[in-house]
Amino acid sequence: MELESHCVSSRLLLVDDSPTNLRFLAHVLHHMGELFFATDGPSALQIARDKQPDLILLDVEMPGMSGYEVCLQLKQDPLLADVAVIFVTSHQSMEHEVRALEVGGVDFISKPLNPPIVRARVRTHMTLKQQSDKLRRLANRDGMTGVFNRRALDEILSVEFRRHMRIGAPLGLAMLDVDFFKHYNDCYGHLQGDDCLRHIARTIVASTRRPAESVCRYGGEEF
Repeated sequence: MELESHCVSSRLLLVDDSPTNLRFLAHVLHHMGELFFATDGPSALQIARDKQPDLILLDVEMPGMSGYEVCLQLKQDPLLADVAVIFVTSHQSMEHEVRALEVGGVDFISKPLNPPIVRARVRTHMTLKQQSDKLRRLANRDGMTGVFNRRALDEILSVEFRRHMRIGAPLGLAMLDVDFFKHYNDCYGHLQGDDCLRHIARTIVASTRRPAESVCRYGGEEF
């Protein structure tokens, strides 16, 4: 039951230049998450940036831009590099399968498509993606306060800088340093000091208003 609840909240982008193939995939995967559709490479890239899908089923043979080219561009974008890509193609040679993996794909499904196989592979990679995301979140969290850590700050700044450059919007950053914290620690002890920092972190998090706003512990008593 837990796996199905994760899948319902997942986002899948289906990319194929054939509307018939898209309708077939939509029928096969309609219960596995929120579906988005694209019929060419540039549209797929734009939708991926806008919707941030968890998994992309990507046709290899498309006019103008092949699926391999689309995948390469996805992996070069910090916002999309972690999206799982399953290639869908009529080619069944080892050469094409190796090429799919080399450009960053996680799997390779050959046409004609078998619905149970498609669902099983999508379910497998959705689960792996969720586990990977969970590990990444844990690695990017400050163990004491629960907010993002310095490592996450570097990644968030890099991603947000590129995003704001693309949309032409200003980017704001505030540095908070707790005054007299060493004196507080010396007076009340480190356990009380830790509680104080956790309270400060919760207060800052509670003050955020927009989904893109992030709170990080820079180090010590700095946020």
